[in-house]
Amino acid sequence: MYIYYGIIIFFLIIYLLVPEKFLKIEDRNLHQKFTTDHIPPALGGYFLILTLFFNNQIDLTQKFLFFLIFLSGTLSDFKILNSPTFRLVFQTLIILIFVYLTDLYLENTKIIFLDNLLENFYFNLFFCYFCIVILVNGTNFIDGLNGLVSGYYAIVVFLLHFTGISSEIVNFQFVTLLIFVLFLMSLLNLFNKIYIGDSGSYLIGFFMAFYLITIYLYNQNLSPFFIILLIWYPCFEILFSIFRKYKLSVSPFSPDNSHLHQLLFKYLSKKISFKKNYINNFSSVLILFYNFLIILISLNYISNTKFQVLLIIINIFIYIISYFFIKKKLLIFR
Repeated sequence: MYIYYGIIIFFLIIYLLVPEKFLKIEDRNLHQKFTTDHIPPALGGYFLILTLFFNNQIDLTQKFLFFLIFLSGTLSDFKILNSPTFRLVFQTLIILIFVYLTDLYLENTKIIFLDNLLENFYFNLFFCYFCIVILVNGTNFIDGLNGLVSGYYAIVVFLLHFTGISSEIVNFQFVTLLIFVLFLMSLLNLFNKIYIGDSGSYLIGFFMAFYLITIYLYNQNLSPFFIILLIWYPCFEILFSIFRKYKLSVSPFSPDNSHLHQLLFKYLSKKISFKKNYINNFSSVLILFYNFLIILISLNYISNTKFQVLLIIINIFIYIISYFFIKKKLLIFR
């Protein structure tokens, strides 16, 4: 365990000693750039990939595929892999290989018609791919506020571990380190010392898909909708964004500043006279606090599918109402 923490300390030392000009990325994505004036180094993914590499429960093949996802995000951060289409193709190949080699197939969703379809190998492979690619890119879509991505998943991993849902499946030392790293990334991001970048968001989304599917497969007492509830926010964010851009006849790959967390930031910027970074952090904390409460409530009904579905519907309703309410208010401010 001391080795793990030693590695994290090593990266902190590197962060403190290496000049920032060698680490920062000048041309940040549109959906990240508008919330802060200072551009911190993109170190989030490096913390996480190192954590995964020293987990004995993850085999060498899985580690290699995690690294490839991390690499695709790193190339995107440094504007080497600029095309969203190429990144999606790259992700598709990695995810399909990952599912096939790790036998990460869903066999019992407790939804009869879906389970019948999942008996077909190719449908099962496609379905698993679809779920993972949505979470990977949904995670990237919500990466627009300080500490939002790492904080969100830190909450998920911590609550699953604290309640014992994942304790018999995942190594205690690893999950403790993972929680520590995610909270550390969130804290450093909140203070604008690092940001997650595409390397971090792709890797976190990919790992969390693997992590949650594994937990579900080994714990048949869980409702599948409990797992969906845990990741409802990034998944609905990307699905709603695709629908919104389709209605506007815009490419779903084109970046914009119209995600809910960005609208919330803009709205609070009009209402509160503080520095950008403070409003950025406050917006992030509001979203994290809401999701913390929702997940906390859901933990009391992990086997109750009807209750989990109800919570998901309530979340989607609140999201849509909040989205159009803030959108309307921002039009008034113009």
